[in-house]
Amino acid sequence: MRKSIVVQMIIAVAAALVIEGLFFYTYLTLDIHRLSRERANVTRKNVYQMEQYSLQDVVQLAYTTVNRFHDQSMDIEGLKRDKARELRKIVDTAHSLLTEEYHANKNSLPRAELLERLKAHIVRMRYDDGNYLWITDTDSHMIAHPISPQLNGKDMSTATDPKGKRLFAEMSKVAKASGEGTVDYMWAKPGETEAKVKVSYVKLVPELGWIVGTGAWVEDLTEDLKRQALEQVKRMRLADNNYFWINNLEPRMIMHPEKPELDGKKVDDIKDPTGKAIFVEFVNAVREDGEGFVDYQWPKPGQTGNFPKLSFVKLFRPWGWVIGMGVYMDEVEAQIVRERDDFDAAVSAMLNKASLFGVAFITFVMAAIVVLMRMRLKKPIDAVVDYSGNVARGDLDATMSGTFRGEVLRLKESIEAMVDSLKAKMREAELKSEEAEEEAGRARIAKQEADEARAKAETAKRDGMLEAARALESIVERVTTASEELSSQSEQIRVGTTTQKQRIGETATAMDQMNATVLEVARNAGNAADNADQTRRKAMEGRDIVTQAVSAITSVHKLASTLKKDMDTLGVQAEAIGQIMNVITDIADQTNLLALNAAIEAARAGDAGRGFAVVADEVRKLAEKTMTATKEVGDSIGAIQHSARTNAAHVDNAVETVEEATRLADSSGTALASIVSLSEGTADQVRNIATASEEQSAASEQINRVVDEINAIAGNIADGMDQATQALQELAQLAADLAGLIERIKDENS
Repeated sequence: MRKSIVVQMIIAVAAALVIEGLFFYTYLTLDIHRLSRERANVTRKNVYQMEQYSLQDVVQLAYTTVNRFHDQSMDIEGLKRDKARELRKIVDTAHSLLTEEYHANKNSLPRAELLERLKAHIVRMRYDDGNYLWITDTDSHMIAHPISPQLNGKDMSTATDPKGKRLFAEMSKVAKASGEGTVDYMWAKPGETEAKVKVSYVKLVPELGWIVGTGAWVEDLTEDLKRQALEQVKRMRLADNNYFWINNLEPRMIMHPEKPELDGKKVDDIKDPTGKAIFVEFVNAVREDGEGFVDYQWPKPGQTGNFPKLSFVKLFRPWGWVIGMGVYMDEVEAQIVRERDDFDAAVSAMLNKASLFGVAFITFVMAAIVVLMRMRLKKPIDAVVDYSGNVARGDLDATMSGTFRGEVLRLKESIEAMVDSLKAKMREAELKSEEAEEEAGRARIAKQEADEARAKAETAKRDGMLEAARALESIVERVTTASEELSSQSEQIRVGTTTQKQRIGETATAMDQMNATVLEVARNAGNAADNADQTRRKAMEGRDIVTQAVSAITSVHKLASTLKKDMDTLGVQAEAIGQIMNVITDIADQTNLLALNAAIEAARAGDAGRGFAVVADEVRKLAEKTMTATKEVGDSIGAIQHSARTNAAHVDNAVETVEEATRLADSSGTALASIVSLSEGTADQVRNIATASEEQSAASEQINRVVDEINAIAGNIADGMDQATQALQELAQLAADLAGLIERIKDENS
């Protein structure tokens, strides 16, 4: 038993939905996994970029710190002023010691003894790991020099440095003019022969006519600033205890806080497990561009083995230092893998839910299609088929009942019009046949009359031959006339039947063309429906991606706002720390002054105060170190404040950019939602067109079959009319022969 077209369509639709669902599920699964991989790669790239930016920022902080110390070392006048302030404190201490000791003993001790005692105090005084003081008089005669005692008693007024400067004469001039002051000149270090720039501070002791002075080499100040810079960078750590290191271009390690055993050693032979000469790569990275990134393997503190690490190095050209910091990337990669696994798990759960929803949706759609086809298609088509069958069996008075819509309604009306036309033609053919039968009856009657006349003629013989011939002639004329009329009517019936057959043939051809056109429309509508579905799916994918992008941008906006607040808080805290450091500086200054005063009192106490003098000197040194450390911390706080303000400005720009991106992404989402809605409407309309076209094609095929049957019937009628026409022609020939015979009879009996 052949399946109905409705069942076939339902099976085809169900198969199409299942195939589409499987294709969509497979495509979506592959596309989401591809998206997961792309997202992981983008995340990895972004994280690496963030780590690179972070490394650049923190290394720049260390670079700024070193550069600040370098700027100080290049400011010779500033170094002189800074050192002069320190030297002044030393000289003030010695000055106080001399004046107080002098006034305390000038009346109790001989002047010569008192002067020797005072000189001994100055000669014994040391500070900063062996630095000393000296004494001259106002005429530049050396009174006491602890390092070069051979100068004692000599006239130094004509002594010059390598540049020709009379340094002691200049000291005397400054002291006599202002009471105290600073003088810079060239002087060799102890144990060296090369003269180097030195700055000294001198002060006049009017009671004694002495000038007390002390000095320091600028070179020592520069080296001291380098040491301070190294110590500052060495103490700088991040929240995760990450550190900086410094090597030079040899490469030789200058400072490594985690491996101090490398300090001062060449490190060109240090390689990671892959054979990469790490510090050589650092040097190569900074030679051309001054900075760069290097990835390699390096041990992690507290763990065994080597781990992937990314470092950023930057060259400080004035001192030839390569400043670097690295970050381990294994934790970053592990975090990316975890995020990708979480994303895949969420996607799998979403796909499972979507599959269940899809099965339920397909079931619902199939049920709706079955009900719709049964109500809108199967019943009307069954009615049309039953009507066509009744017509084919000859019941031209049959009717179609039911509800018809759209193309099925037009098909019903076309078939009914065709049957009405067929009934009219059949009635016309019946009328023509009845007329032919009537004429044939008259012909039979005429023949009977002719036979009777022939009998009478034979009986009457000669007497009635002429009369019979005349009567028979009249009958023959009537038969001939009737035959001609019947032949003409038969010809008209044949021509009408032939015309009807041609029209039916043309109708069949037109139906074939219409059926082909309908099939083409159905195929095009199906393709358009597929394209509309694909457009809808792509638009939905775009809408989902834009939604995810909006969510991610919103998260970034929140993080940027939080970061801005944190940066503002950091700036405020840094300002507060700066104020605290100012207080600590003041305390250190007071402590240093108290220590100097204590040293003076200890010096006055002589041997009894020597132990106290040592303690006071240690307190003074501690105060100086405190001042130095406080200054370094203050400088670092200043750098942090500057970086905080810069980062706050960058965060403000990022917040504005994120807000603009959020607005644009929302607009894109709205546009894509509209596209999805329009695509769904278009797809539904195109599917309706395709369904209607397929229904019309099926109806057209049924009409073709009915037209073929009618064409066959018309052909049979035409053949019958041809035979009737041939019989009438034979009858006409017989009538003509009979007329000739009558003429011969008339001739014979005339």
